Amino acid sequence: MNKLKTLTTAITFATFGMGATAVMAQAPASAPAQQNGAPTQQAAPGQQAGPITDGDLKKFVAANQDVAKVRDEFTKKLNEETDQQKAQQLQMQAQEQMLDAVKEHNLDALTYNAIASRIQTDTKLQERVSALQ
Repeated sequence: MNKLKTLTTAITFATFGMGATAVMAQAPASAPAQQNGAPTQQAAPGQQAGPITDGDLKKFVAANQDVAKVRDEFTKKLNEETDQQKAQQLQMQAQEQMLDAVKEHNLDALTYNAIASRIQTDTKLQERVSALQ
């Protein structure tokens, strides 16, 4: 039961790219350096293509902080919950609150997730986000 709860919690939070904060602190050492400081413009399907503006990055950083608070709050609640149905209800509440947190910063979930995904592979973007924190 506990493994299922942990797995579903991980899936719920992965929806919003929650791993981005940890990845920002760990820039890959083997990533190739970009020439002329040009932003990476390659994007996986479903990700935001082209450069990410400073405005969107500022919104992302603020939203990510609020989403992390929601994640932390609900992780504690989910770890204490023994009833699977109540745990699922908590997960739905967490998703709704995370989405609200993203929307409060004038971002949509797709843009938030796209930025979170790009941060994982784009060292220049990681540096830009770190500078905004």
